[in-house]
Amino acid sequence: MNKLLLLLMGAALCLLVSCTTTRMALTNPAWDNNTGYLVEGRTQTVFQKKPLRFGEFYTTQVKTSWRQSLSVTTDMNGRLTERNNKTLGMLYEKSKSSRKFSLSNGKGEEALVLTFNQLNSSSYLVGGGVDFNFNWINKALGMPSKMENAYYVQVYEPDNDKPWELVLDMDAIEMNPKNYAGYFALDESQYYTIRPIRHVMGKNGPVKVPVGLVGFEVSNVAGDAVAAVSIFDKGLVYLQDNLTPGERFLMADLCAALLLYEPTEVAQ
Repeated sequence: MNKLLLLLMGAALCLLVSCTTTRMALTNPAWDNNTGYLVEGRTQTVFQKKPLRFGEFYTTQVKTSWRQSLSVTTDMNGRLTERNNKTLGMLYEKSKSSRKFSLSNGKGEEALVLTFNQLNSSSYLVGGGVDFNFNWINKALGMPSKMENAYYVQVYEPDNDKPWELVLDMDAIEMNPKNYAGYFALDESQYYTIRPIRHVMGKNGPVKVPVGLVGFEVSNVAGDAVAAVSIFDKGLVYLQDNLTPGERFLMADLCAALLLYEPTEVAQ
């Protein structure tokens, strides 16, 4: 989101909620006693690489507009297979910008996260000779086969070379946020649903913002809310207290990727 839009959105929100502290509206009762974690270091540029922090989680490295080379061990510390390297190399070429970052859980474990902005699905869904999960996500979860402005993320958990994959159609979110659902999936039975939020809490309840998004809510296969992230201002992350350590780490990875999404970035 560019700076002008943020300023306009902030002014509009101030009027809507009478200049009180603006918070994302989470209407699910599951969030009633969850105050969330404040985010530090959300602004990430080519020149500014302060750690992103919330709760016990923090980034150990953030590289903007990363370009995949042919050397697995040099660029990825041996985490990825040759097949994944080929896929990621192609994704870099087709995206407007990208990021690579590692997120630590504060216990000596790190997850690897790769993000790709403004992908055009017609460039890579057909042919290309790469292994890509967009196809089954489209068929099994009902996502459109063509997206001109997709945000695509791969999350590699510690000791796992098969990534979880996030697919969001940013144009569809902007045009029809009320009915949109994106997905974060490992396979056809293990996935989460991501829905955009366009409401903030006003004096008399939720108020819809005139432009842009406030954040996202994440639900598991059973439909239970497990995480949420406010992307307004510095950001705020919500994680359910009953998550296992592994699922909590995975949701933190996803929230970090959503916090660092910048639609106007240009590859360097």
